[in-house]
Amino acid sequence: MALYTFGGNGSAVLTTATGDIIPDYPVNVLAAGTGQAVTLFEADGVTPISQLRSDPLTSDIPGAFRAFKADAAAIEYEYNGVHGPVRQFELGREVATLALAGLAEKLDKTGGDVENLNVTGTLTVNGAPAGAGGLLAARIYNVRDRGAIGNGLANDAPAIQSALNAARDAGGGVVLVPAGTYRLATLPLRIYRNTHLRALPGARLVRAVAATMLLNGDAGQNYGLYTGHGNVTVEGGTWDMQGTTVTSSNMCMSFGHGEGITVKDVTVKDVPGFHAVEFNAIKRARALGCAFLGYIDPGGRPGSEAIQIDLAKGVDVFGGFGPYDDTVCQDVLISGCSFGPSGTAGTVSWPRGIGSHSASPDRTHRDIRISDCEFDGILQYAVSTYIWDNVSISGLTLRGCGGGVRIRPIASSAEVDRTPAGGTTPTIPGSQPARGYAISNLTMIGGGTYDAAVRTDGEDTGYIGALTVSDLVVRDVANWAVRLIRTEDFVLDNIVAINCGSSAISQLGVRRGRISGCTVTGATGAGISLDSRDTLAATATDVTISDCSVTGATANGISIWDGADIVVRDCELHDLTGSGLQISSNTARPTIHDVRTRNCSSANISISSTVTGAVRWGNTGDAPTSRSLATVANSTAETVLASWSIPAGDAADYASYRFTAQGIASSTGTPTLTIRVRLGVVSGPVIAAFSAVTTSSGISGRGWRVDGSLLAVAPGSSSATWSGGASLVHHLASTTGAVQHEVSDGTVTRDSTSSQALVVTAQWSAANAANSAQCQVGQLVRAA
Repeated sequence: MALYTFGGNGSAVLTTATGDIIPDYPVNVLAAGTGQAVTLFEADGVTPISQLRSDPLTSDIPGAFRAFKADAAAIEYEYNGVHGPVRQFELGREVATLALAGLAEKLDKTGGDVENLNVTGTLTVNGAPAGAGGLLAARIYNVRDRGAIGNGLANDAPAIQSALNAARDAGGGVVLVPAGTYRLATLPLRIYRNTHLRALPGARLVRAVAATMLLNGDAGQNYGLYTGHGNVTVEGGTWDMQGTTVTSSNMCMSFGHGEGITVKDVTVKDVPGFHAVEFNAIKRARALGCAFLGYIDPGGRPGSEAIQIDLAKGVDVFGGFGPYDDTVCQDVLISGCSFGPSGTAGTVSWPRGIGSHSASPDRTHRDIRISDCEFDGILQYAVSTYIWDNVSISGLTLRGCGGGVRIRPIASSAEVDRTPAGGTTPTIPGSQPARGYAISNLTMIGGGTYDAAVRTDGEDTGYIGALTVSDLVVRDVANWAVRLIRTEDFVLDNIVAINCGSSAISQLGVRRGRISGCTVTGATGAGISLDSRDTLAATATDVTISDCSVTGATANGISIWDGADIVVRDCELHDLTGSGLQISSNTARPTIHDVRTRNCSSANISISSTVTGAVRWGNTGDAPTSRSLATVANSTAETVLASWSIPAGDAADYASYRFTAQGIASSTGTPTLTIRVRLGVVSGPVIAAFSAVTTSSGISGRGWRVDGSLLAVAPGSSSATWSGGASLVHHLASTTGAVQHEVSDGTVTRDSTSSQALVVTAQWSAANAANSAQCQVGQLVRAA
């Protein structure tokens, strides 16, 4: 009794109609095509079992059948579906090897010996190709048994199609393509529902005519939505489109209007013009472990994708068959694939790895996952999404690619994309929002000559929303690491950008965003920029930049133009050609705190006079940039006791400074001491002028202190206005202490675009060596 192994793998899983795994269910195991129950054994092949338990919910594959053996070469799991009994086919793991090595060599010789038999044509036994009886019983169709030669000279397409038709007529099966070179001069091959086309190692299928190589169905069929030929798997083999010799633009594999399409472990080479694999109106599409190598542009096709995700919009979008009902793709998984050049003379790497470039209003491809793929020398984008929702992109590695991941809503300039299938005029005036993107663990080294590692292209009528970009490493690229345009409700986290040829992280017209934990080292431009000047949308609003580090940029560390309610906090900005932080162009209500700046060729923190409502504290770049303390003795001239420098551009609208100067005074006789606060040197406008204090006779080391505030009422150059006040507390006239309060009358004028000194001065009424006033401590802080 021959036993075959089943279960114990990711494909032996039952799911609901919506794709949810069923962890526990009643199921019968039948010999395929017979409806008869089979005997089940444990994996040891000895111990009988009667029940298949599912893996626990904590398993990587919950609901999978555990490995078991059965006395049939192929089985069907039978269970109750939504509309009645459903059967799911599985082939024993040993069948292919045993079938080709043993069954194909056998010949039933009952009735006498048959030796030295010479056969011209195809030898049949009981109406079936000789040696294939065991294979046919398991619905396994070897293309060699149907006349395929595999020598690269004969046209093997009819034999392969015969095997595909046989699987169709049997209700499904496996078509095997052994090692060899199969020249295909009658195309397209057509594959039908419930068929597994498996090319064994060493199998090479070569296009020899200007046509698509493989299509799931017939011209003229009319299966709408996902009711066409599905449950199809294409596995293995090298599919050579020979685009340098057969130059017509064609697909390699094109699938439409089906559910359950898997392309696995195939290599597609040298495609001219169109796509290696197209999923059009497909539910549960899978591309796993494939390689897409080499592309030729025969003219007018500079942006083709190796894998295209598309919708049933029209014959010019999908030429295989209709109906053209705008059915989109959903539940798409592309994993473990590689994209790049083939090395064939006259070919290049793909323009785009994965993407879309057709659309209709209110029709979005959804539930798309792209993971663990490699892209080498892609000319434009590794992934170019167009009207996709609920998207996860992770684990991508890019080497020398023109760009990384681009996200787009409907292009308002494309009238055809604003027009539904069968329509003649657009039904929407502009674009539409696209939402739900998670991009993580992307590494891009080199390239960037076409675009950013991650880019969004939202429009005023179609913002990109609900976006997270995390754990990116971008190095030695010619453009941005991240470029966001008209994007909302987003998070950028843990992005490392080294040597970018533009601003490392660039934002235009964004809102409600958080940028945190990012590191920029070297950028031709700002490290992080936030801009609204070139967009018709509302001003960039409600964006927080926190815990970021920028060094080595050839412009400002962080640049903000024309934003509102922007927060910059806990950032390190140093060694920059420009300012550490620059805020300008009518930005409203920015908040800056705990920002550390050093070694900037311009101001550490620069806020232009057109910025309103700025609040700042705790920054190393806040005033003062210098401080000096002095002693005034033996002089009747007004002299500076304490001085602090407020840097140029530091005083935004309503900036507030608090200052304290404290010291001692001594005298002989009873001279007067006058203390003042001025903005500028001793000739500058007065902020507070205290009445002269007549000292007690011969005081020694008596204390005094000045506390005050300075407000920037309206920053600017010659018209900048300030106001302030102070109090004087002293023991100069007696030991009991006295207090004076002074406030400026209205405002004073002083240029805020130049560095200004805030000074506390002292003036004695009589010069004597014993008359001295000393400032022992002085402090100025920027309160807001």
